[in-house]
Amino acid sequence: MQVIIIEDEKPSARRLQRMLQTIGVTADTLLHSVEEAITWFNQNQHPDLIFLDIQLSDGLSFEIFDAIDIKSAIIFTTAYDEYALQAFKLNSIDYLLKPIDDEELEQAVLKFKVRLPRETTGDFRF
Repeated sequence: MQVIIIEDEKPSARRLQRMLQTIGVTADTLLHSVEEAITWFNQNQHPDLIFLDIQLSDGLSFEIFDAIDIKSAIIFTTAYDEYALQAFKLNSIDYLLKPIDDEELEQAVLKFKVRLPRETTGDFRF
């Protein structure tokens, strides 16, 4: 499973990365801006799951979706609840408010894993 984190605050990104490691999820790629994310998506295979902050250093993360057709699942991680409706119109699995709770993070990842296609049959689990 390929996972990336898009978060402009580097300490927050590293904290989330460590939290994910404790539940067996590795996020090798950390991106910090809309511009950096757009460049990365243009040059790489899209990941299975994105942890995405909404307010980035150079704009709102929704601008990424205006530039790139992203098919990855998304778990939003933000301090702002006013973007929840807009977030769920995308490929959103969950919307976690900061500071992120360990249990809520684990439940969000589990929700994503349950929706993964089964490798043997190609059927989706819901």
